[in-house]
Amino acid sequence: MKNQPLYKKIYQDLKKQIFTGELVEDAQLPTELELSEMYEVSRITSKRALVELETEGLIYRVRGKGSFVKKREFIPTTNQNDTVLFIMPFAQNEGFGNYAEGILESFKDTDFRLQMQPHEWLHSGNDYTLKQDYAGIIYYPINTQVSLDFLYKCQVQDIPVVILDKSIEKIEYDSVVADNHSGGKISAEYFIEQGIEDIFFISANRLADVSSVRDRYLGYLSTMYEQQQEPLHLVNDSGKELEYFFEDILEKVKAKQTAKNSVGLVVENDVIAIRLMTYLKQHNLKVPEDVGIIGFDNIQAASLMDPPLTTIAQNFYKMGKVAGDLLVKQINFPTKDFSEHILPVKLIERESGKIR
Repeated sequence: MKNQPLYKKIYQDLKKQIFTGELVEDAQLPTELELSEMYEVSRITSKRALVELETEGLIYRVRGKGSFVKKREFIPTTNQNDTVLFIMPFAQNEGFGNYAEGILESFKDTDFRLQMQPHEWLHSGNDYTLKQDYAGIIYYPINTQVSLDFLYKCQVQDIPVVILDKSIEKIEYDSVVADNHSGGKISAEYFIEQGIEDIFFISANRLADVSSVRDRYLGYLSTMYEQQQEPLHLVNDSGKELEYFFEDILEKVKAKQTAKNSVGLVVENDVIAIRLMTYLKQHNLKVPEDVGIIGFDNIQAASLMDPPLTTIAQNFYKMGKVAGDLLVKQINFPTKDFSEHILPVKLIERESGKIR
């Protein structure tokens, strides 16, 4: 292991806090003096760490006031070959996991830096110099069509890429995904064990567009057929606004729900599950007495709901760490031997899924 300069330890710690949201936009960083006392180093060393962050575009400094976190969309491209690009769904994404923390952990004994950009950044003419600007890319797909176009361009340019969270057929890159199929099975089994007969799978996205949701649905189907129960699937195929889609769900649930018969909902992710739970409660359905709800992802808000949301947890940190390790290996030892890396999931049992 290489001896790490003292300033770099400070730099990496602060960078991790920025990327994981511990230090939010416009938040003030500790001063040079405070950092020197915290890390027991000279002010020259702590100042160098802040200068590095400013040079990379992660912070801005105000004379007489201190250093502050810069808005992410303003992070500039650098021309250094030790920069890895992480393409994430949106600049500010509700419920997005702590992948970045895991990626940074995989880089801690290397010279690689991490830059994060939303998908929209690629549509601003920034995708023409990726080969020159970046050592590699960790890519989080949003839908199949956009992903195919971008990843094919990367293959043509021979850019090292690792795909995160989803698999894209016919694209030869390593991918890191959660065991979504098992997550779907576990969710359906949980309701069946409680004696629930009417179990819906709820998807706000077309299954053809999102492989992770499709795998969850296939896992759900597997359990339903194994237990000889009728699968019930409500999908927002027409792209309705969520409120209108929720109206459809409410109608279907009320048609099945009686005083003696509760309904189970396996929802594609926690964000949709939380919004749907709120909607159903506003329309006089009790959760979980009338309708049980299970989400996916175990985002922070899930445990804060009333009732707390039962969910399938993915280890986002581990997924980021594995993706980072794979990319470092791919950069240093190029290969065409790619594979899908599937990480286990687990049920987080809370009140929203406990019907009986």
